[in-house]
Amino acid sequence: MFKKITLLFFVLLFAIAVKAQLVNVSGYVKDATTHEGIAYANISLSKNALYTCDITGHFSFKTATGKYQITIKAAGYEPQKLDLEVTGDISNQVFELILSTRQLQTVNVKGKQQHLSDVQLLTQTVGTTIYAGKKNELIDLNNLPVNTAINSARQVYSKVPGINIIENDEAGVQLGIATRGLNPNRTTEFNSRQNGYDIAADPIGYPETYYTPPTDALDNIEIIRGAASLQYGTQFGGLLNFKFKQGPVNKPFELVSKQTVGSYGFFNSFNSVGGQSGKLNYCAFYSYKRSDGWRDNTGFDVHNAFVSLKYAITPKLTLGFDYTFMYYQLQQPGGFTDQQFKQNPRQSFRNRNWFSANWNIPALTLDYAIDSANLLTVKAYALLADRKNVGDLDPINIVDDPTKPRTVMNDDYRNFYTEARFIHHYNLVGNLRSSFLTGVRFYHGNTHRVQGYNYTGADANFSIKDDRTQLSYHFPAYNAAAFAENIFQLTDKFSITPGARFEYIQTNSNGYTIADSSTNVSTPGNEKHTRKFALLGVGLDYKVTEKSDVYMNFSQNYSPINFGDIVILQPGMKVDPNLKDVKGYNFDLGYRGQFMNALTLDVSGYYLLYKNRIGSLAQTDGGGDVYLYETNISDSRSAGAELFGELNIWHLLPTHKHSENKLSLFASLSYTDAKYINVPDDRKQFYNKRVEYAPHWIGRYGVDFLFKDLSGSVQYSYTDSQFSDATNAFASNNGSIGTIPAYHTVDVTVGYALSKKWKISVSGNNITDEKYFTRRTTGFPGPGIIPSEGRAIYGTLQFKL
Repeated sequence: MFKKITLLFFVLLFAIAVKAQLVNVSGYVKDATTHEGIAYANISLSKNALYTCDITGHFSFKTATGKYQITIKAAGYEPQKLDLEVTGDISNQVFELILSTRQLQTVNVKGKQQHLSDVQLLTQTVGTTIYAGKKNELIDLNNLPVNTAINSARQVYSKVPGINIIENDEAGVQLGIATRGLNPNRTTEFNSRQNGYDIAADPIGYPETYYTPPTDALDNIEIIRGAASLQYGTQFGGLLNFKFKQGPVNKPFELVSKQTVGSYGFFNSFNSVGGQSGKLNYCAFYSYKRSDGWRDNTGFDVHNAFVSLKYAITPKLTLGFDYTFMYYQLQQPGGFTDQQFKQNPRQSFRNRNWFSANWNIPALTLDYAIDSANLLTVKAYALLADRKNVGDLDPINIVDDPTKPRTVMNDDYRNFYTEARFIHHYNLVGNLRSSFLTGVRFYHGNTHRVQGYNYTGADANFSIKDDRTQLSYHFPAYNAAAFAENIFQLTDKFSITPGARFEYIQTNSNGYTIADSSTNVSTPGNEKHTRKFALLGVGLDYKVTEKSDVYMNFSQNYSPINFGDIVILQPGMKVDPNLKDVKGYNFDLGYRGQFMNALTLDVSGYYLLYKNRIGSLAQTDGGGDVYLYETNISDSRSAGAELFGELNIWHLLPTHKHSENKLSLFASLSYTDAKYINVPDDRKQFYNKRVEYAPHWIGRYGVDFLFKDLSGSVQYSYTDSQFSDATNAFASNNGSIGTIPAYHTVDVTVGYALSKKWKISVSGNNITDEKYFTRRTTGFPGPGIIPSEGRAIYGTLQFKL
């Protein structure tokens, strides 16, 4: 008995001793440059002991004391082997990995972390996206020295060559940008996304972006030119993806509050919270913006809210939930004739025109790091939104009669999406890493469009009088797509990336039109169009040096007919009932890289073929009145060059080679030659005419500086003259068509950090008070010339806890 008790005693002591030898080891795997956590990095202590970090780069495991040779791996980084001696509990251990020389990762700049440029050039893979061989830019917004409160596209996109801008309002509420001779109106030629999911009204039939995320909330903006068609689908302009900031992973709570006041009653309040609590990363913000407007009748109120929750169920599996809310209402002052604009661009001849939009986007996300070589992402999301217009759409040279009913145009959008993407990294030749990416997408959307007449009056009333409906249509749409791309890394310098996308698109329209409300006789409409097609492309990439490469890409593009071009009743405008879809391709050839630890450079040329281009023709009716006829005019082609360069002069000084301070000169320049070709015999008058909204030259130049707590930017912008219609008309009696003269502006921003918590900044927008405009319209928000804002001054106070 005694022996049994003694044996049991020693067994217990041994178990306790073994138990005592198991200690806790925790910490982070981080990027050696940005010091940000690396999601799903792997730590192996032996063949049978593999631990995976969560989405923030955090790891925690138990192991016995002793000496280990550990290996740390993460997709896109050079693996690291090192010795680790465990003698007791270890907390806050940090392992840092160096980015692979064959790719550049999305860079998040925090604090004063110094980089050569606010624009990063992505050249391989990040997450489940392939960038190899593609023309692309990533705008880092964390330290961009511009006024982010006003969403100024001219400043935010200053270092992306070729961005042509339509300024719809004075605070960037509705973004309007494009490149390469494409139409900038509400960014319809880009595949517009937020955190990887769609934000446009209807990506198939009505890709207008009435919602623009507030720049204060963004971490970066990702742009892939036309080659994005294979991974993300239709639209010739490529991908425009807004990425929100996440909660900081190294503290449980952070508060940021920015208050901005400015000219003409402008006020912007941005407030956000975020942090890491155990396995949960969270962030949320609310933004409110209002102004009385530079012109008469241009006041607005904008509300934005967002919440994001990401929970690491296991170190490999993370679930996320996002919810986006936006509501705004603004008054639209109408347009001008050329003479009215010259007389006084701040006057207004419309006080009964209003616009409103309500956007709701819930999204569920799943990120599953199967291992260091395989990553799966799934997104399921919806867009529940509406936009409303009311006002007088008669030509601006016709005096608004307050006793006449106003035209109402209302849309409701109900869209549902599911997307899955999977990437597999493997060694094809020796230790050279290749990557295979595949994905699927399913989409169903339904837009309900109603147009009619409102009661007389001047308030923001968007209802339609009971018996005054002009049209009511539903536009159900269905889309299924599958794609695949593969980076074949054939040598340590050369890779080839072929890809294909297969699309099924079905668009429908059913409803009725009442051309004459006095007879109340309706004309029913019911159409169905189905397309099945493949898009092909290939990219080449050759590493000239460790930090520079030559790239080339050819990708086919496709854009379905916009149903907004088909069903519309609007004074001064008619639509061809036989419009065709647009087809074509993008071709890019360029050289990019970083040099001497001071220079960032990207020089490229492109060719874009745009078949069945939809444009507006100036026509005359029987009474001599001019109207615009929207139709497939012919094919068009755009050819040109895009150049971006930024030189950090401070880094050229030997004693400041790695200094946090910055004094850089940048230039963003593009040349576009966009013309109509292959014109039908009955339209020879359009042969070799310039494409509308395609200025030859766009240039933005500036100086950025950062010296300890003082930072700022001075920027000069120039946009060449352009036409507003395919006839290249120089003017019209109602201002709806004609030239858009060349213009130039100067913008200045200066900021100073009073302490770690407080920062102030002052900015001047268009400080030379240039009188210019970027758009002529036939309908809302005109008709006529829409002038841009004159000189405005802003001040911002920021608090960070």
